[in-house]
Amino acid sequence: MKLTIDEAAEKRIAQKMQPSDHIYLDFEDGAGPFAHSSLTCRLDLSFRVLLVAADYPNEGLEVYDEILETTLGPVKLKKSSEVYLDPDTQLVIGDGLGALQLKGPSGVLADNIPIIRMTAASDTLGKGTVLG
Repeated sequence: MKLTIDEAAEKRIAQKMQPSDHIYLDFEDGAGPFAHSSLTCRLDLSFRVLLVAADYPNEGLEVYDEILETTLGPVKLKKSSEVYLDPDTQLVIGDGLGALQLKGPSGVLADNIPIIRMTAASDTLGKGTVLG
């Protein structure tokens, strides 16, 4: 799988990053340390860009078992979430409201993707701080 981050999306994410942050493309499926709960029942695809502080506890991060190299650096994701993405997926600023979107040859895969900062100090049940 390939993930391309367009220039506008890269700029938006980079403006919110701290130098030691790790980037995660998280699919909200109830698994991992950033899940709001262990249960999920959604009709839409819920992806989030997580900026995770380097000192965040490693417990549970093993579910992010895929690393995609991008121009912004490595992006970690759950291999199980790739079923919802195209083999050549792009992270872009969408038309209309200007929110982040995941797009592929098949069309828009996910819309309104938030950027969330995760630190051990601010993390409350995987919520973090929404940055945009």
